[in-house]
Amino acid sequence: MWVDYGIAASIGFAGLLGLMQLTGELTALSMSAYQLTMAGFLLDELAAVSSWEGVSLASAAQLCGSSEWGTQALHCGMIEVWLEALPQGGLSAAADGLVSLTWEQNGWQRDGHHPL
Repeated sequence: MWVDYGIAASIGFAGLLGLMQLTGELTALSMSAYQLTMAGFLLDELAAVSSWEGVSLASAAQLCGSSEWGTQALHCGMIEVWLEALPQGGLSAAADGLVSLTWEQNGWQRDGHHPL
């Protein structure tokens, strides 16, 4: 009888560990989906600001990214809010017209590029 109880308890414990693992993975997946959605919104908003203001996408990324003085030449809409939703998020513009959005996700560096 004690052997049966021990086997049942160990199976139940293994099941609970598996459930905890699954819960952690679902939470990580949910966070990843949220961050990717925010990154997509941010790049779409940046493209809209670029079109609305009549400046290049690279210029809009430089003007709407983190400013060391806290002032910006453009009205950047929700770009700042969505950038704050991404851990260590940052916009950068390359000379070839590509805009790079980077952030850290669960210890991994993510990159999103948007062509001009």
